[in-house]
Parts: sequence; C-alpha cells; structure tokens
Amino acid sequence: MNAIKIVSRRKQPKTPAKFHALGAQLDREAEAIAPSQRERGFVFKARSWDELEQWQMSRFKARHRRTRSR
Repeated sequence: MNAIKIVSRRKQPKTPAKFHALGAQLDREAEAIAPSQRERGFVFKARSWDELEQWQMSRFKARHRRTRSR
C-alpha cells in the first residue's frame, strides 16, 4: 500500500540575510538552466554544412580567445 504524501508550504525567511541567500541560490539555479551569455536575435544561414562548420569554429576560437585573455 502506498504511503500518504504530505505537502506543506515552505517557511518564509525571517531575516533580510536569509532572503538574500535564497535569492542568490535562485539566481545560481536560473543561470545554470539558462545562461545569460546566450546570443539572441541572430540567424546565420550557411550555404553548406562545411560553411556552417567553419563559421562555428571561428566563433568558438574567438570565444576561447576572449575567455583566456581574462
């Protein structure tokens, strides 16, 4: 026989420090799910798979250079 599942409400944080800690945790979770560094609104139309691969590699190399220079 299945046990009864009890669902209750989450206790609200009482202090501002706890609110900030909860907000920081939610920000980290949101960043892990949908990184903010994602480019939006740009479409590249390649004429062939080779052209697409060359374009992707050039972007990858440029991004890699930017992250290494920091």
